[in-house]
Amino acid sequence: MTDTGPAAQKLHAALTALQQNRPDAAREAAELALEGFSTANDRTGAAAAHQVLAITHIMGNRLDDAMAHIDAAIPLRETTGDWEGVASLWQERFELCVRMGDLPAARAAGEQHVGAAEQTGDADALAHALHQLAQVVLQLGDDAAAEALVQRGLFSLDRPGAERGRAALQLMFATVWMQRKDFDKALSHAKQGLDLGRQAKNRQAEVDALQHIGTIHALRGEYNTAQKVLEEVLVGRELMKDVEGRANVLRELAGVEFSIGLHEEAFDRLDYAIRTLREAENWIGEITVLQLMQAMGDEHERPDKAMAAARALVPAAAATGDREAEAAAHFALATRIAGTGDLLGAKRAFEAAHDIQQGLGLSHEAAVSAGMMGQVLVAAGEVDEGLALLKGSLAQLDALGSEAADTVREILAELSPPSAS
Repeated sequence: MTDTGPAAQKLHAALTALQQNRPDAAREAAELALEGFSTANDRTGAAAAHQVLAITHIMGNRLDDAMAHIDAAIPLRETTGDWEGVASLWQERFELCVRMGDLPAARAAGEQHVGAAEQTGDADALAHALHQLAQVVLQLGDDAAAEALVQRGLFSLDRPGAERGRAALQLMFATVWMQRKDFDKALSHAKQGLDLGRQAKNRQAEVDALQHIGTIHALRGEYNTAQKVLEEVLVGRELMKDVEGRANVLRELAGVEFSIGLHEEAFDRLDYAIRTLREAENWIGEITVLQLMQAMGDEHERPDKAMAAARALVPAAAATGDREAEAAAHFALATRIAGTGDLLGAKRAFEAAHDIQQGLGLSHEAAVSAGMMGQVLVAAGEVDEGLALLKGSLAQLDALGSEAADTVREILAELSPPSAS
């Protein structure tokens, strides 16, 4: 029988490296551990090594690699009868699918997670699995399945001491009825969630329930009540130091305040949400609120707010590491700057977009940006350089067979008077 001691030592080293936030060292040690456990046909050890490797790949944003290790670990755990371990792996697969935006795959993983949780006999774990699966199936538009899952979860927690879990399920029930636009039933379930949260003496559950209640009042057009409730929620999020939750409720409050004409207060809420998300380095969240700020600035005739948001979108997009999104942010900013008459400023922003797009091999986008640069240069009096850019853009778009070529051709026809005969 092969000695698994060295493999176990490598696995321990990998776990230690993970705790020390050294993913590369953890991956190297876990790969050696996996090799040793596989040679010894130690399925438990091999599954654990696969799971550690998955975590290291997630930390490096190599999600496909992480998924491959989880998929390799699941059958190993199943053959050992370790249902808690199996449930943990399906949970990880579910979360990865959600992160990758593959909701049908997340639903399939969630269903497997529910099955594994049933095998453990842990009612709380089962209720949690049912709750998160209900969230996904509701996003997929299957409200009937979501309702059945919530009811099943409530049945599994029909005992004293499970008030916290039942509170979360009642809020999920409220969400189902919100999607069906039956706000009376939604409010009833949200209030039941609030009562259960208070019975459990769980501040998080109370605040979550209050936010549902505030949202439902807003959907019913009861904006003053919604504002009052959501302000209480904001205090709760602040006290709990729930940064993501704070930003979320600030967005909701802004929507309510825009609806009742409190525009300055609403813009202040959005500014606070943006600062909150930036401090948390939640770039995707920040981008979402900045886009909302732009839309509200345009709608409510606050070009200063819209422009500030457009400028802030550029570093936020850059922080995500998505160069294509960064280029798109430069392009959108350039278009907005051009509308103010700052043509050279617009040219610089279009040029920044063009350079990134060209570097990424985005030929069509780069050609469009070049054409836009050409237009603003001509408008700014730099006619020769502008026409050269427009002609180059046209040639590129024609070569790509793009319909945008016709637009550039029309612009050039307008800018280039016919030669005298």
